[in-house]
Amino acid sequence: MKRSIPMILTMIVGVLTLLSYLLLGVFPWLSFVRSVFVQLAIIVAAVAMILGGVNVLSVHLTQVFRRRPGGFYSFVLVASFIAVLVVSAIAGGAELTRQLAAGKLIQEGNRVVQEGVANPVLIGLYEYVLIPIQSSLAALLPFLLAFAAYRTLRMRTAFGKVGAVVFLLSAILVLLGQAAMVFNWPVLGGLREWILRVWGMAGMRGILLGVALGITATALRVLIGAERPTSD
Repeated sequence: MKRSIPMILTMIVGVLTLLSYLLLGVFPWLSFVRSVFVQLAIIVAAVAMILGGVNVLSVHLTQVFRRRPGGFYSFVLVASFIAVLVVSAIAGGAELTRQLAAGKLIQEGNRVVQEGVANPVLIGLYEYVLIPIQSSLAALLPFLLAFAAYRTLRMRTAFGKVGAVVFLLSAILVLLGQAAMVFNWPVLGGLREWILRVWGMAGMRGILLGVALGITATALRVLIGAERPTSD
């Protein structure tokens, strides 16, 4: 019974939401049902995010207090988490107080959220901490690609070696093409664009199509009851 009821509810919600897109002209009330389901999904996602944050703090605080290996990184994560949360709460609380004093909370409620997530302190953290870290990781990408190509070349199968050679040549040509855009070498720049727009885009579209087909297949399995995401 514990497994059947969640499965039945999932099937009913999924079928009604799907029908709201297919038979909206025949049954206009399905639009209201869909909006209710979407609002409920937003609420559930918000609660799940809060629980996820509490779980992250619990796990990493345990790492810190018990002095387990990697506790320093857990401390950095917890400190960053709390710092961003406190700054957002202070900025949002200040804006909330101003709106309550002016009696405009209903009309200007979005400003409270905006001040909480886009105040100058958080923007400074984003620009001077997060973006440099992302740039540093991106700078390591060529070395990681070269190491991956070297590891692939050591594979004993012929297919692995051919794939490694193609991968290595593509990476070298793209990197040289990137440099060609700086030194004004049109041939290498055009070759880079051809690799990215033809072969790279084709691979990306193939991956996206595979993801879409996988999502569709999983959704159909949920709708017919073959997939039970709520089971243990």
